[in-house]
Amino acid sequence: MNTNIALKLLQLVALTIPPIAVLIQMLRNSENLEWGVRKWSFGLALGSVVAFIGAGVSVLGYFIIHANLPLILVVGMGLAVAGLVPFALFTGVLYREHKANHGP
Repeated sequence: MNTNIALKLLQLVALTIPPIAVLIQMLRNSENLEWGVRKWSFGLALGSVVAFIGAGVSVLGYFIIHANLPLILVVGMGLAVAGLVPFALFTGVLYREHKANHGP
């Protein structure tokens, strides 16, 4: 049962990243927001990505300790979680570019 819960959590992480990317794009295209709101919004998006990375790492840790999975599967899941790190860094790069265009 715990394995099913862990798998559902990984599915949740996988399903929520694309909407975050869309929200970041919408934020970048918005023209009626003050700089403070834009800054707060980017912070929320980045915080959400970091939280999902943490969730993925915890599920991966659970599988390593309790599920006795084959090494290739553990490596694959680790790469999936590690793939979120560039997304978080890219969000930071977008923030800097956005600040240059809209910030104080």
